[in-house]
Formats: sequence, structure tokens, C-alpha cells
Amino acid sequence: MSNRGPSPREVTKLLVWARAAGRCQFKNCRKPLDHDLLAGVFDFNSAYLAHIVASSPGGKRGHPSRSHALSDSAENIMLMCDAHHRVIDGDRTWQDYPEDLLLEWKREHEEWVDTVLSAGPDSRSHILQFSAPIGPNETAVPFDDCVNAILPNRTPAERRATEIKVKGMHFKDDDPTYWSVQTEVLRVAFAKNIAGRFESGEIRHLSVFGLAPIPLLMELGRLLSDISEVDVYDRHREPAQWAWPESGEVVEFDRQNGIVGPKRVALKISITSDIADDRVTSVAGNDVSIWEIRSSPQKHGALRRRDDLSRYRAIVRSTLDEIKNSHGMDAELLVFPAVPVSCAVEFGRVWQPKVHPSMKIFDQTKDLGFVERHTI
Repeated sequence: MSNRGPSPREVTKLLVWARAAGRCQFKNCRKPLDHDLLAGVFDFNSAYLAHIVASSPGGKRGHPSRSHALSDSAENIMLMCDAHHRVIDGDRTWQDYPEDLLLEWKREHEEWVDTVLSAGPDSRSHILQFSAPIGPNETAVPFDDCVNAILPNRTPAERRATEIKVKGMHFKDDDPTYWSVQTEVLRVAFAKNIAGRFESGEIRHLSVFGLAPIPLLMELGRLLSDISEVDVYDRHREPAQWAWPESGEVVEFDRQNGIVGPKRVALKISITSDIADDRVTSVAGNDVSIWEIRSSPQKHGALRRRDDLSRYRAIVRSTLDEIKNSHGMDAELLVFPAVPVSCAVEFGRVWQPKVHPSMKIFDQTKDLGFVERHTI
């Protein structure tokens, strides 16, 4: 490309970097460009300075007079990762990214940076990642996904997450040994990495991201129950993210009470799918009082708002209280969950050992139906 305008001065580059906070300004990318977490390199510059109006009149979005005038302007330059720099200037794609659109994205990103950096120390949150094998699959929660989820209301307190993970195990969640080993690993790691740091005041707020079988997530919730300053997140499919989309239909919850009297009580939690009574009685027998918490709508991905999770917590708490009042603290409570990960964690958080009956947690298996996995 010929007839380019002047190259950006160092002060211009610094302004662009500072206003972007070192992250890609392509809409919703926000990839950090000063390090590479996967490679473990923390002094790696992978940024491109992308002109909105090209520095050459013949370039992408070029202009006969404005190209040279804006070539050294921080207002006309965006910080971009390699992939998105290629997209906005690609021979077949650049026309999809006109000047007005890129200026809007740049403005939105810089406003987002200003909001985040204006937050005080009370906004800082430690990120907890809990993952365990689900079936034949290992699980992981990318740290950058967690950071994007908590911003701008919270900012990460540390550059890395606190991670509780077991990997390389020779057995999976259909092996009974899995549950005793994984539960103990979770408890030991939580005591070492979380509980003590809360007691010392080092951790004041926790943002929780979990990918694990439902009974283990409920156990994590039980461990978190005495820690009030906790935000629990969920993995969403559309769009694929951990941040709450804050869109879509508001989820409502209702409860169906079981018959009063029996000491064996089954609680169905039907959020992601319906649980037929015969699936419960085939495991628990017919001499059981069946209670249910249901959501409307009832489907995978139903919960898309923080307030949905708050309403879920409220009905779980009132339901556990009613079960205790109707059946006594000595009732045998059997829990059959069809819930997203956030609901599993919050269920464990709501349960209180001195207030609610102990619980046996069942988990859905492919070939055997519900199988008892864990006791709280």
C-alpha cells in the first residue's frame, strides 16, 4: 500500500493501549494482548494497531483527505488481536465493518474500561474454579471466561484463579470410588485454599465457577454456606459465555407439596427437564412423600438472569423449611435433581445442618436412571 500517512507516534500508541486496557476492542472479544495464558507467557505483545479510516486513501475505509489527517490520531486507531485485525481489514470482509460501527465499538470498549477501572477495592473478587470429570469427559473453566463474566460489577482480585480440580483419575463418575475420592479431594482443597483465607480476611468475596457432577456441586455449595459474599455463575450456551445474559424470559418457580406424615421424603427439582414420579418410586419405593420444585419455563438454559437464581434460592429455602415442619428433622430426605450447575451450588448453600434434615443426593445415569451418590 502506497501513500500512507504518518506512522503513529509513541504517545499515540500509549494512548490507544491505555484506553483499551491492553485488550482487543473488537466487540465482545476483550482478549488480553500483553500475555498468553495458554503458553504461560506474561510479557508477550500480540496486539495490532488497526486504523478505522485507513492511513492510505486507497486502503480499507480510506478517504482522500481524512486518511492522512487521522493516521496519527488515537481516536482513529483500535487495539486488535491478530484474528480480528484480519477480519476488519480482510479483502472479503472489510465492508462489513464500516467506520461508524468500529467507532461505536471503540467507544463502548473504552467506556467499559473506564467503568471497570473506576471500581474501588470493594469490587474485588477471588475467582474459584471447581472442575471434575463428568462421564468420560474432563472439564475446565478458562480463566478469561471467568474474568469476562464478573466484569464490570466485580474485578479479579488475583491474576490467577483458585482452582480445585482432580485430573488424570483412572475412574469416572460411574465408579463408586469416584465419589468418595472426589468428595474428600474437594473438602481438603476447600479447607486449604478457601476456608482459611476467608477466616483471615484475605478473601472477602468469591466468584464461583463450577463444572462437575451435580452431587459434587451441591457439596461445594454446602462448604460455601457460611460464606455470605459469594456470586455463583453458570455456563450458557447461547451465547456461549459464563456471564449472565440478563435477557430472555423471566423464570418463575413453584412448589408441589407432598403428603404429610411419611418419614421418607423425595424432593424433585425439575429445572432443566421434567422428572416423572415413577422414576422416583422405582428407586425410593411407593412409601415416600414426593415434593417438587418446578420452573417455568422448564428447559436447558432457562436461567439467564441473576434474579432467576435469587428466586430459586428463596423457594429452595422455603421448601426445605416446609419439609422439616411437615416431616420432622428426623425425616429421610432424598433429592432428585435436574438442574443447571448454578442451581446445584445454590441448593447446597441454602441447606443448613442445624435447621434442615440430612439429605441423600441422587444423580441421573445413562443406563441405570437415578443412583444414590452422596449424603449431605
